[in-house]
Order: sequence, then structure tokens, then C-alpha cells
Amino acid sequence: MKNKLIAFAGIIWMTLAFQAYAQSPEQPHIIVQAEGVEYTLPDQVTLSLTLENVSPHLSKARDNVEQRSEQLLRSIRRFQLDDKDIEAGQVRVQPEYQWENNKRIQTGTKVSRSMQFHIRDLSIYPDVLDEIFSAKVDSMAQVIFSHSQAETLQQRSLAKAVKNAKEKAELMARQLGQRVGKAYMIEEAGFSHPTPVARKEVMMLADAAPQAKTDYQPGEVAFRSQVRIVFYLN
Repeated sequence: MKNKLIAFAGIIWMTLAFQAYAQSPEQPHIIVQAEGVEYTLPDQVTLSLTLENVSPHLSKARDNVEQRSEQLLRSIRRFQLDDKDIEAGQVRVQPEYQWENNKRIQTGTKVSRSMQFHIRDLSIYPDVLDEIFSAKVDSMAQVIFSHSQAETLQQRSLAKAVKNAKEKAELMARQLGQRVGKAYMIEEAGFSHPTPVARKEVMMLADAAPQAKTDYQPGEVAFRSQVRIVFYLN
């Protein structure tokens, strides 16, 4: 077994080495990786939440979720959100069980509904949160801050990554008394959505009392891009 693992690891190493060799020119060259980051303050946020209720009677659980859903949607629509920025998922129904004497017994039915709101004006964000708490939402899955010019900001971070890669290559080459020539290969090694963006919230108790309004300052978000470039050496 040990010999097989060693052989398998050797195959992987040879494959990676071959790929790196295949992407490299025969002439003297340098390979660098670099990252570019563009920081900005967010101007929009997406909220994902769930309403749910468990009851021995399906009709009671369904009525509870539907009433709170309608209340929340009426409240949210007062903020003049576009229909495309409101996503109210279908109602889901599933049985609830517990084990008694090594037997699984159905104790009730859980009805749930997921919703998502895209807020394009952060000035109304605190008020929207107040309405969400008033509807006794059971859980807040995600709070994602972003920016309306995300594509432009991502492109800027990519441009910075390329610039940083060239400067890094030039710094390394100078130490050897050489100069960086033209690029042989440019590869985007990865990118990330604005961070910190996904904020996992702890399950909120449905009967939690609403707090006084707070000034929300989400802080900066960062758009990141990574590149891998092969330069000729002169």
C-alpha cells in the first residue's frame, strides 16, 4: 500500500512538472505570481433570510409562515424596492421526527420560506433590518455587502495584479544583473468577490426584542485578482 501511495505521488509530481515545463519557453525566463487589490466602501447589500414554523398541524405551521411572510413583504415594499430585488422563494414542507424507543416518530411538520432582498441604498439598511426583526425572522443566512461598480473594480484589481507581477519580476531580475523582456504567457490565477462580504449570522431567536436603531458602518470591501506571468529574460 505504501509503495502504491509513493508511486501515485510520483505520478502527480511528474504531471505537474510536465505542465509547468509545457507552459515555459526554452529561452531564459522568469515565472511570477502576484495579486492586485482594489478597496472601496460598499454601496449595496444583499440579505438572505428564512421564516419557518413547526407544528403538529400542517395548516397551523403554513398559516404562521404565510402571515409573517406577507407582513414582511408589505413592509419591505414600502422602501420602493424593484421587483427584481425581491426574491420570495416557494414554501417548503418537510416532516419533523424524533426517536423514541429506537423508533422514528413524526412529531410535526416544518414549513419554511426563504427570502432575499437586494438593497441598493444603504441609507435604508437599518430600517430594513428593523422590519426584518419585527417579522420575527428565524434565521439570517447571509449579509453580503457589495458595490454597484463591481465589474469595474474587479478590472482595476486585475490591472494592479499585472503591474505588481511585472514589478516583482523586475526586482528579482535586477538582483541577478538581468532585465525583464516581453511576456511569454499571462494567466489569470484567480479572483475573489468583494471581501469581507459574506457574514454568517448566528441564528436569531424569533422572539428577540428589536434593538434601538444603530448606525451601520460595514467598512471597506476588497476586490482581489491573482495572475501568473512568464517573462523572457534579457
